[in-house]
Amino acid sequence: MDWNTPKGILRHGMSIERDGYNFYKQAAERASGERGKAMFLDLANQEEEHLRLLMAEYRALDAGEGWLPYEQAMGSDFPINPADPDLPGEEPPDDMPVFSPDREISLESDIAALAFGMETEEISRELYVQGAEETDDPRAKEAYKFLIDQEEKHYQLLQNTHDYLTDNQTWWDSEEYPFFIG
Repeated sequence: MDWNTPKGILRHGMSIERDGYNFYKQAAERASGERGKAMFLDLANQEEEHLRLLMAEYRALDAGEGWLPYEQAMGSDFPINPADPDLPGEEPPDDMPVFSPDREISLESDIAALAFGMETEEISRELYVQGAEETDDPRAKEAYKFLIDQEEKHYQLLQNTHDYLTDNQTWWDSEEYPFFIG
């Protein structure tokens, strides 16, 4: 597969979003605090939405229908197992970052998971920027812009959380409010 074509970029994105879903689910299971668990689960759910969008767009292109409006793609009704989806074609040749599931449940492990998440979000953002730069199709640009914005929001959330946990060594502030509320 030519990974620089629209279908190649979509297929590569599918692998990243699937792996992101699995990573965030694992991070949630191993989080040292309930607030961390909730944040990682929310990120996993968003990765599933992105995977659905990418799969719907790929299917439409594969069927010769062109790009769908991204809202329509996200609302596509087909069964999906985000942990192990039936993805078309081969896996991308480049290595993704690897996070070990054998880490301890601790704040330090949460901080490491956040750093890994930031790295993964940046990789996916760069892929979608590439796709947006290489297309003239307004629907494709719209889908890529949505994904770029989502990845930037995820990165910022992870960065802010990473900074807070690193500085405060807790998921709670001194007045016992979760850091993202208070």
